[in-house]
Amino acid sequence: MPKNKDPTLENLINGTEELIRDIPLAGALSAASLPASQLDDDLRRREVEALSSESEPTNDGVAGFTVSSDHMLVLATFYPPTGDGKPLDLEAVRVGIEALGVTTGVDWETVKRSVLNCNEERLQLSDVEVAHGKKPEDEILPYLVMNPDLKPKALADDPPTRVDFWEVSPFTIVKKGDALASIIPKHDGAMGKSVMGADVPFLKHAVPFPKPGKNTLWQKGSVHAACDGKFQLTSTGFWIEEVLDIHGDIDFHVGNIDFPGNVMIQGEVRNGFVVKSGGSLLCLGSIEACQIDCTGDFVTRKGIVGGNKAMLRVGGTMHAKFIEGCSIDSKGSIYVSTSVLNSSVHTGDRLEMGNRSLIVGGTIQAQNGISAFQIGTARGPRTEIYCGIDFGVERKLVWCRDKNIALAFKLKDVENKMKASPEAKSLLSALRDKIKAAIHQVNENAMLLITNLDRNEGADVSVREVVYPGTYIEICHISFVVTKAKRFVTFHLDKASGKIVEKKWEKRPTRPQPSPERVS
Repeated sequence: MPKNKDPTLENLINGTEELIRDIPLAGALSAASLPASQLDDDLRRREVEALSSESEPTNDGVAGFTVSSDHMLVLATFYPPTGDGKPLDLEAVRVGIEALGVTTGVDWETVKRSVLNCNEERLQLSDVEVAHGKKPEDEILPYLVMNPDLKPKALADDPPTRVDFWEVSPFTIVKKGDALASIIPKHDGAMGKSVMGADVPFLKHAVPFPKPGKNTLWQKGSVHAACDGKFQLTSTGFWIEEVLDIHGDIDFHVGNIDFPGNVMIQGEVRNGFVVKSGGSLLCLGSIEACQIDCTGDFVTRKGIVGGNKAMLRVGGTMHAKFIEGCSIDSKGSIYVSTSVLNSSVHTGDRLEMGNRSLIVGGTIQAQNGISAFQIGTARGPRTEIYCGIDFGVERKLVWCRDKNIALAFKLKDVENKMKASPEAKSLLSALRDKIKAAIHQVNENAMLLITNLDRNEGADVSVREVVYPGTYIEICHISFVVTKAKRFVTFHLDKASGKIVEKKWEKRPTRPQPSPERVS
């Protein structure tokens, strides 16, 4: 071949001639037309080449590490060996960790387990926590923890089968001296340590807590109630309210009330509920058939419709627009603007009625007398008025009487038994003596009470307009029945004659009255 011939072209020609040398020039190309040895060799060569192209590359097992920015955590990724690579070596991992400068908090058990799993399972393990720093403990300043018992009596999400809805209340009432909160002392802080061995400073942490306020006091590391009242708690403070202010009615939303201080009710008191106040009570609405018990004054802007079931006990004075169908005991005066109808009223002072007022039916016991515009009606029920006596003493005398009667019957039963069964005489004689001693003691008490029964012989019944026939008046156990209508009259006791006499009504000096709005 000439020297100037292209060698690339020469190689192409030679390779082509070699490739087609054994191919028949005519006829169909088939495996049978090729030599068997050549066919086998070609197939084997291609299979080996295919296997070789699919085989894994050879890599040794290695581990990579990442240190967190705050030097409190080391994460590792373990890569398994591939092909004919060497397995991951624990010593190499140790050297790698030390090379990072990590000296503290290495979890060697986790490292060993991860190296073993990586080599045996041939799995890559990522983000394995192999070292932890020691976190610092913050210093916590002293703070208050509220008494867990200071929770209102509320209905649970899953209430029991039987619930006393009368007693369910949203208020938390405390007594003077009750523990409200306790102080948790300061918790000292502790230094931490990074994985590099460096000290990590702690922080000072203040826990937010409500601050004690009005009517609270500190006692030996805890806060106590300085008075009786309603416990109030917000996110910023807690205190004791001496006045329980209820913005609504006393009903099933509120429940019965038993409060040691003053109570203000913005609404009404519904049927069947009980309100007890250790101070005064002001109700801006009406009072239904309920029970009221207050140590101080009682005021209702409207009136009382008791349905012959309401019972009120007042330790001070009482103010009401009207009274109907209820029983009232008041140690102080009772002031009623319009009417007292079919009620049992007892006062340790006077019953003072307003202009155009009337008393119809029922029983009035007023120790120092009554002043009213009208008593009774032409065809109304009988009205009974008792003055001059202490109705509290009278009730005790009634109790003594009833007790004496019961003891007398019991004594008779014992004596009859002793007569019928002589063998029981020795056993019953001691009981008989006890009954006789009890009867004697009750009689002694009754004699002492009688001396205090008549309290004001100067009590009077003053009528500014008319008193109707049938009205019964009694002053210090001296009785009088009005037989005909009388106008502008005052009834009083004439001690000399031992009778109740009349005189012309005269305007009485105005008695100072406590403010009906004041409950504090």
